[in-house]
Amino acid sequence: MWEALVAAIMTAVVTRAGDDIGLAAQSTWTLMTDRLRGRLGPKAALIDAGDRDALEQALRGLLDEDPAFAARMQSLARRELTTAELTVPSPALPARAAVRSLPAGPPDFVNQVGPLAVLDRIRGDGTAGATPVVVIRGAPGSGKTALALRWGHRRQDWFGGGQLYADVRELPGPALGGPESPDAIVTAFLLALGVPSGLLPDTAAGRLALYRTRTAEQPVLVLIRGATLPAQISPLIPTAPGSVLLVSTQHDVRGLAMDGAHFIDVAQLDDEAARELLIAACGAERIDADPAATRRLVALCGHLPLALRVVGGRLRLDGTLTVAELADELAGEPYLLDALALPGQAVEPLFNNVYRHLSEDGRLLYRDLGAIPVAEISGALLDRLGWSDRRAHRAAIEQLLGLKLLERAGRGRYTLHPLIRAHGAQLAKENGPVRAERVVADTVEYLCDLAESADRAIMGERRRLIGGPAGADGPFGADGPFAGPNQRAAALQALENSREDLLRVARIGLALGADEQVVRIATAAQSLYFNHPHLADWIAMSDLAITAARRLGRHDIEIQIRCTLAGAHAGDPPRARAEIQAAFALLPAANDPTLAGTVWEFHARLLDRAARIAPEAEQQAARDEAEAAFATTINTYLAVGLDRGVALGRLYYGIFLDAAGRADDALHQLDQARTGLNAAGDDRNATRADAAIGTVHLRLGHFQRAYQELAAAAAYFAVAELWRYELDVRESLILAATALGDRAAVAQHTERAAELQRLSGLTT
Repeated sequence: MWEALVAAIMTAVVTRAGDDIGLAAQSTWTLMTDRLRGRLGPKAALIDAGDRDALEQALRGLLDEDPAFAARMQSLARRELTTAELTVPSPALPARAAVRSLPAGPPDFVNQVGPLAVLDRIRGDGTAGATPVVVIRGAPGSGKTALALRWGHRRQDWFGGGQLYADVRELPGPALGGPESPDAIVTAFLLALGVPSGLLPDTAAGRLALYRTRTAEQPVLVLIRGATLPAQISPLIPTAPGSVLLVSTQHDVRGLAMDGAHFIDVAQLDDEAARELLIAACGAERIDADPAATRRLVALCGHLPLALRVVGGRLRLDGTLTVAELADELAGEPYLLDALALPGQAVEPLFNNVYRHLSEDGRLLYRDLGAIPVAEISGALLDRLGWSDRRAHRAAIEQLLGLKLLERAGRGRYTLHPLIRAHGAQLAKENGPVRAERVVADTVEYLCDLAESADRAIMGERRRLIGGPAGADGPFGADGPFAGPNQRAAALQALENSREDLLRVARIGLALGADEQVVRIATAAQSLYFNHPHLADWIAMSDLAITAARRLGRHDIEIQIRCTLAGAHAGDPPRARAEIQAAFALLPAANDPTLAGTVWEFHARLLDRAARIAPEAEQQAARDEAEAAFATTINTYLAVGLDRGVALGRLYYGIFLDAAGRADDALHQLDQARTGLNAAGDDRNATRADAAIGTVHLRLGHFQRAYQELAAAAAYFAVAELWRYELDVRESLILAATALGDRAAVAQHTERAAELQRLSGLTT
């Protein structure tokens, strides 16, 4: 293999060819001789002895043992010698050995069956088309590299040419994520493929050409981790049929689409997979001992594999720490990242690395998003926070979306992973606490405005004791944020989507002393709770509002909140009565006759419920007390000229009379209630009157009339998404249709009732 080089060295050393050449070349021969003497050791005596055969044998052995030394000798020969007889051709490269440089993946890899199958399909049988490039994307710590490693080890037999791995983040260079050129990776790959360092081509282009040659024969898997630029990746595509280039990164490399890249998004682990991962970390006994605490812990970790491994490690290292205790510790979000830290393993460095690569606007938006105390962020909210420059707004949003730091929740709506939010919040406090405080305050005000706009769309015009400007003077203009043919349903859905945010922001507002905003949110949120009775939220929100109202000295608002809170406590009669008694006690201080009607209305409804469950011997007295309260309610509203209040009083009075068996009186009151509510524009309660009238006719055996009234009410409630009311009506329709012998209608309403039970189960 080294014939020409051996001949050249033997000529120089043995025949002293250097004596007949120029001074520069002579120095080269001298250097070659000196280096040869140093490497031959005791055998260097052969040079002076003139034993050509023995010297040539020793020289061949040295060159075969050390190809790198042979390459250096070759370069010395080429440096100055140009005569034909001393021209030394490039020696042949050693045969390439299959390299397996993939690191071991995590032993507790779970789930991701779908992405693994997708990778199998993309690679196919290894014969079709160009080498596939697959980018695995996801939030930091979501398991991108674990997925790539699991597939690579599973499919090792598919890649006879070897498996190459490089982590760009470990390479030095001008960019924080490694050099812009892939040359350092190419060089590392060539060395891994068995090319001696001394035989590497002198230029980057030459090394890249050699890399492509060395990966052109047998299928090769190349895995690149942490690349920040497409330019770091595209040149590394191997050319052998059946090869695959995998890229695991949280950076935006969508430019690889030009190379026909496939993109796989790593989804968060589901509850069962997250549980399996925790069990692998610390055992099933502790994890399964408290399923509720485990689910809470998983949610706090955002279903993120890295975070789950960290908390699993904490549980494993501290046998006295319970899952519930750890979940309580993590629940303090400002300390979430600190709590998710073990020696040598923490999630924060991952987020710091990605954050440093963002543009200036991207970093500012990242911090703002962390400070925003709501789960779902809209474009309108970002406008309110000062991101009204559409170009900067769009560019920053697209950058965060591309890096999987932000996810689309719908058109113009976005969400963040909880750990990313915690990291952004931490950076916001460190880099601009004044701005962070303003972001929180502006978000609270924005949610007030949004909830009040939704309340007006749902409940129509009604007396409101507090609120911001409405209509053309309001923050959303004359049309409001719920323009369209079904504003009411859209507004109700918006509040439903924001349900957790409403309570979270109210708590934050109370802690900040923003008492007015707290009561505004709480009173507006009642339009959600009246229609979708999330009882725990309703009670918690009411308690916050009562505290804020007291600090404001607003007895009127406290009375209103206590009345509706009594309704929320319908299943706890003593607590409900206590709320009504407290409201009555506040009436003199409020000095508001209209509020007196409200208190009497809720008091009468409470007495109605009590009368229905009273023992038979006490039932008539209970009914008399309730009827007297309804009469006082109606008369109080009449005295202050509140027509809608009178109509509502008649509605509840009519329902009471029907339950008492006084059908004719009930129909009289309900008919007047429907007329009054229609006149007041209260479609929701007017339809409740329709349903109540249908129920009375059903009891009277007027099945056709009952069916007509009930069917009209059901249609309205369905469109308005008032599931609780619709479910009651559908159950009555089943009875009416059964009495009429309409089996098709019975089946239709039964099916819809089952669906409504499912929907109602989501909102209780």
